Amino acid sequence: MYKFIRAILFLFDPEWVHYFSMNSLKFICKTGFIKKKLAKKYKPKLYAPLSLFNIQFFNKVGLAAGFDKNAKYLNELEILGFGFIEIGTVTPLPQAGNEKPRLFRLPKDKALINRMGFNNDGVEVVAKRLKEWRQQQPTTDDRPLTTDQPQTLNPKPQTSNPKLIIGGNIGKNKTTPNELASKDYEICFNALHDYVDYFVVNVSSPNTPGLRELQEKRHYIKF
Repeated sequence: MYKFIRAILFLFDPEWVHYFSMNSLKFICKTGFIKKKLAKKYKPKLYAPLSLFNIQFFNKVGLAAGFDKNAKYLNELEILGFGFIEIGTVTPLPQAGNEKPRLFRLPKDKALINRMGFNNDGVEVVAKRLKEWRQQQPTTDDRPLTTDQPQTLNPKPQTSNPKLIIGGNIGKNKTTPNELASKDYEICFNALHDYVDYFVVNVSSPNTPGLRELQEKRHYIKF
């Protein structure tokens, strides 16, 4: 069955197939028993938790940035067994990325060439999605506020998901000159700070002209 479906999907553009597949999974997971069945199937048989940088990773297998650029599929990716998801690369303003086609299959190598170019919905939209996702997670304290407790001593419950760690991969817009790049990273950091568990500063992508120049010593003082 897998080989048959794979052969059909390979008849279409790889970028379209990516979104088609993930949106199909999202639709399927709306059915409760199917969602539970998938979660059970892909639940790691052996948990190997890891504590790193004061973050508790309950599963060492994560998904790097580039797959879920806009934080649209967090629930579905968690069902597939990932312990952490890195969203992005996110930029301050929305941008379309490079011209299509920009994703190419290497069937013999079972790999892809990615020339996307930081296509994303912009940090405001992504931050809103992350906020809504966080609000849907179990709270750390579900105790109701009683009348004999001063409200100032009983802050609102904090939302969290102890199983899935979210990383924020941030970058600069293509039209932002390198001299002002630090502002772009600052905007993204501030917007996502309350909704991600760690940050990755992307200064290594070859798909954004001049980006790698930010690795040079003359730019260090600006970060």
